[in-house]
Amino acid sequence: MARARWIEVVFLGASLLALALLVLGDTGARGVEIEVRDPPRGVDVIVVHVSGAVEAPGVVTVPPGSRVSDAVALAGGFAADADTDALNLARRVLDEDRIVVPRVGQAHATLIDLNRATPQQLTLLPGIGSAYADRIVEARGTQPFTSSDDLLLRGVVPPQVYEAIRDLVATP
Repeated sequence: MARARWIEVVFLGASLLALALLVLGDTGARGVEIEVRDPPRGVDVIVVHVSGAVEAPGVVTVPPGSRVSDAVALAGGFAADADTDALNLARRVLDEDRIVVPRVGQAHATLIDLNRATPQQLTLLPGIGSAYADRIVEARGTQPFTSSDDLLLRGVVPPQVYEAIRDLVATP
């Protein structure tokens, strides 16, 4: 009889432990995961130049992980004639970025076609010298680019160079 009672106590304890683990382990989150990245070591703030159709153009300081929309907000927000569709407001900003908000009707900068640009045209891009221009031409000769992301995926340019040119290039 004592042995049966002991088995009941152990079973009850195990059941309560399992129930507690289920309840405490449930975060309530369903179906959506958000990745939170730590900022690079030593980077406490990001300094960005915002110009064009904003209320207070100039240099703003944002925390790591901020978006273009955050930098524009710190520059006083959009001017009444801002062409907000010309920007990717969700893009994360990097230190030393320059964000130019065009005005409605203003000509937008022409994107450089990675599959057709000459090496000289490619060197007009920030961070692209003759060596990177030659690598881009060589890589597209092997296989045309289907996305600007191919520059990273195929190891043609390093991430910091890609970040500087990603909004300036296209693969029509």
